[in-house]
Amino acid sequence: MLLPSVTAQETVLGDTLTAGSAALRDAKLEQDLDDYLSLTLVDPEQASTKLQQIISALPEKNALDQMQESAVRALTYQLFAYLYQPNPTGVDEVLATLNDIKNTTQSANAFVEIMAAELEVLTFRNDNTQAYINAEILAGLVADVENPRVKYWVNALLALVFRRDTQYEKSLKHYELALDALSGTNDSRTLVRSTSLRRQIAIVHTELKDWARARSILEEVYSDIKRYNAEHLLPDLYLSLGFVVAGQKDYAAAEEINLKGLAGAKVQKQQTLVLTFMNNLGSVYIEQQNYPAAMNILQEALTEAIALNDQESVNLIGFNIGYLDVLTGQAEAGLTKMHSAFAYYQQRNDKIEIEGLLGWFAKAYKALNDYPKLAETLEWQMQLREEIAAAASEKITRDLLARYELKSQTQQITILQQQNELQNELIKNKQLQQTITLLFGLIMLFAAFMLINLYRKVRKTNRRLKEVNKQLEFQSLRDPLTGLLNRRALQDHMAKRHAASDPTPCSLLLLDIDFFKQINDNFGHAAGDAVLIEISRRLATLVSDKELLIRWGGEEFLMLLNRPEQRDIDQLCQSLLKEVSQLAVTYEGRDINVTISGGFINLPFAKVPESQFNWEKVLQVADMALYLSKVNGRNQIHLIDGLNVPFAVAEPHLQSDLNGAVRENMVKSHTING
Repeated sequence: MLLPSVTAQETVLGDTLTAGSAALRDAKLEQDLDDYLSLTLVDPEQASTKLQQIISALPEKNALDQMQESAVRALTYQLFAYLYQPNPTGVDEVLATLNDIKNTTQSANAFVEIMAAELEVLTFRNDNTQAYINAEILAGLVADVENPRVKYWVNALLALVFRRDTQYEKSLKHYELALDALSGTNDSRTLVRSTSLRRQIAIVHTELKDWARARSILEEVYSDIKRYNAEHLLPDLYLSLGFVVAGQKDYAAAEEINLKGLAGAKVQKQQTLVLTFMNNLGSVYIEQQNYPAAMNILQEALTEAIALNDQESVNLIGFNIGYLDVLTGQAEAGLTKMHSAFAYYQQRNDKIEIEGLLGWFAKAYKALNDYPKLAETLEWQMQLREEIAAAASEKITRDLLARYELKSQTQQITILQQQNELQNELIKNKQLQQTITLLFGLIMLFAAFMLINLYRKVRKTNRRLKEVNKQLEFQSLRDPLTGLLNRRALQDHMAKRHAASDPTPCSLLLLDIDFFKQINDNFGHAAGDAVLIEISRRLATLVSDKELLIRWGGEEFLMLLNRPEQRDIDQLCQSLLKEVSQLAVTYEGRDINVTISGGFINLPFAKVPESQFNWEKVLQVADMALYLSKVNGRNQIHLIDGLNVPFAVAEPHLQSDLNGAVRENMVKSHTING
């Protein structure tokens, strides 16, 4: 069993940049904070003392105006120092102080940094519903930030939050923005930060099973590390790269990489990393059926783990050795070792962990041709999977409902607050205008000051309006599961198109995932949701910016296309069927094979005016064409090309019996098969 080699940096605490001095930053305090960061890497106790001295030297809150951004940075470090201690205390007090500053600050840098600090606390406390809502808001505000330190940190944090929520496209976008923030720096930490970010990007591609892209990124990182002689960074990189090439089943490369990583970890005396490389090498040798080499390295690893009193590694490596014994003819001894290690993991009562180990027991019993035990193990594994899937489905439903309710409540509260604030602003503006009119000649300087203050308040109001608008747009036009446009978005688009004096011709392609009910029944509804998300991602790669992809409902999708040439439509259909079916969707270690069927038609249809045969009726024909694809074998798209008879003759069939129209040669059609 291969150890989970690819690990993510779950916080970006300390990975910050030094920005140039600005009106609200204090140069000495910024330098002290940079020194604190350096100390955290070499002497954590001295770093803690220095941070306490920095916080103690901060002026009172009402005297922070000239160093507000630097003070926010210091308080944020204090917040994380409290948050990541074994028994967190003092977190809420620091949060309250930061919130007071946020409510009065005129600095976009300070405002966004405080929101990011609040987001990290939410993720640490697993308050995922509020965290994802705050992340959507924060993503819309980070563009206003000019401080590279804040821009880097906030984008890296957003990328991590979106990756946890499986919003991989957004995650990749913010990782790239964080890299952009690094591009203007050239200090001793730039390479470390760049390496870390690009490893996170590779992790996202790994979770998408895009092994080739992940490998390409990690190999680029390797080249940079070698170019700058940063050999101390290589063992962690080898760990990630070895996992990726093993995922590609390139076991010869995986062996070479893990051997290099093992040598580097030994030089750096990273004993835990040494054990990981040894275990992974054993797994690679097993895949290569080089059982003597596998046994040698695993026995050596077991000896090291026992010497370190590392019970986790002792049991995991012991389990692997037991499995290897089974493969090499020592069935009784091997199963005894596997069961001994299994008992250790059963004590944790982690169903996902136990279910994975049962898979290796099943492989062992299959190798022994012990089919009764194999059946018993698979039955137990299936029962656990059903329990895990049910719990996951219940949690997803619960989270979605909670997120929706919280969004609605937040939206209503924000709108009411906004109305009150706007009314207050109107009253204040009127009073200011009267004052300026009466005292213009005497207090010109005072009036200029008030105008600047008003401008800042309007900017703050606009930021809050952005929050409300983003929530409204996301809720009304997007499907919450896949992020695709929904039915309402299509209806709005068609209403605008109908209002145009000369609507542009287009095409409708209605798609339906084949045997989707069986996927839900066999793998669970959580797996069904994962299939919908992955198929949405694949379909999105096939449409242009001027075309629409809509989740029409359930397992149905609708494409609104702008491709007048039939050969382009046929090519799209062929690409679509291949993109969906050529690679299985992987969920919790199981491959789910997916195909899709479709029905296609042009709008307007056969030059019939849309006033006579509108888009809803045309879509009904596409739905019947989809049905023909289903009954004729699935994994195909039935395209309705035109009419062989006058529309008046064919119309009754087009309303309810497309199959009859095809049979009687009333319509032109052809089929693209997958």
